[in-house]
Amino acid sequence: MRYLTVKREKRYAGSLSKMKVYIEDPAANELTISGTPCRKLGVLKNGAEETFRIGDGAAKVFVIAGKLSRSYCSDFYQLPEGSENITLTGRNRFDLAGNAFRFDNNESPEAAENRKRTEKRGRVVMLLAAVLGVAIGFLAGSAITKSCSDSTRHFSSKGMDITLTRAFRETTEAGFTAVYESNDAAVFALKEPFSLAEGAEKLTVEEYRDLTVTSNGLTNAEIKDYDGVPGFEYVRTNSQNGETYRYRAYCYKVADAFWLVQFAFADKDTQKLAPKVDEWAASISFSEARQP
Repeated sequence: MRYLTVKREKRYAGSLSKMKVYIEDPAANELTISGTPCRKLGVLKNGAEETFRIGDGAAKVFVIAGKLSRSYCSDFYQLPEGSENITLTGRNRFDLAGNAFRFDNNESPEAAENRKRTEKRGRVVMLLAAVLGVAIGFLAGSAITKSCSDSTRHFSSKGMDITLTRAFRETTEAGFTAVYESNDAAVFALKEPFSLAEGAEKLTVEEYRDLTVTSNGLTNAEIKDYDGVPGFEYVRTNSQNGETYRYRAYCYKVADAFWLVQFAFADKDTQKLAPKVDEWAASISFSEARQP
C-alpha cells in the first residue's frame, strides 16, 4: 500500500464547492466517470490537502464537482504502478460552465483528450439547458383553482404532440417552443436543436437531463425516471405571490433535438394533480423517432 496526497490550491473559482476525489476501482465501483469505474476517496475543500491510502497498481484519480456534472466538470491524473507515495497538486479554474478542477503537470495525451472532451461538453452546457427561470416566474399572477373541464384536447407544436384537457389553452412565452396553461396547471415545452451546440447530438438524454439540473443550480432537484423517461422534480416559491409551485420535468431526445417538457402546478395540489400529470406526460409523442 501507499499514500496519495492531493493539494487543492486556494482560489476564488469554485471556492464554495467541495471537490470529490475518486480513484479507479473496478472491484468496488460506486460511480462511473468518463467510462471508468471508480470509488470515492473523500472530499477536498478550497485551500486544503487530504491524504488517502491507495493500492500499488496503476489507476486514474479523478476530481469532480459532483455526480451530475462529472461528464463536463472533471479532471483525472494517471497514477503509475509502484509503492512510492505520491503528491498531486491542482486548482479550480474559472469557467462559466463549472469551474472545473485541473491537476498541475498533467499533460498526457489521454488527459488532454479528456479535458478537450469535457470542455466541449461544458460549452454545450452554456448553450443548452439554462431554461428554467421563465417557467418559475410564469405563474406569478395565476390563481390556482379547479379545472373547468376533464374532456380531452389535442395540441401539436414543432413536432411534439400532447393530449391535455379542454381547460388548457395555448399561449406564448419567450424562450419556449410551446406553452399551454389552464387555471390549475401549465406546460412548458422547449425544443433545443443539436445545431445550437457542436457535439450536442453525442449527449445521451440522461446526460442532457443532468446538464439541465446542474446548469440551472437545482441543487435540491430530485432525479426521476418516469416509466423510462428521464426527468427531475423540484419546488420553488414565487417571490411575487408567495405561492410554492412544483415542477415536473421530462426529457426526450429525437433525431435532431432534445425536448424538455415541464408541468407546473401549486405544490399544495400535488396529490390531486400528480395523477393527471402522469396521464398528460404519457400522451406525449414526437414526429421524429425518439433516441436513447
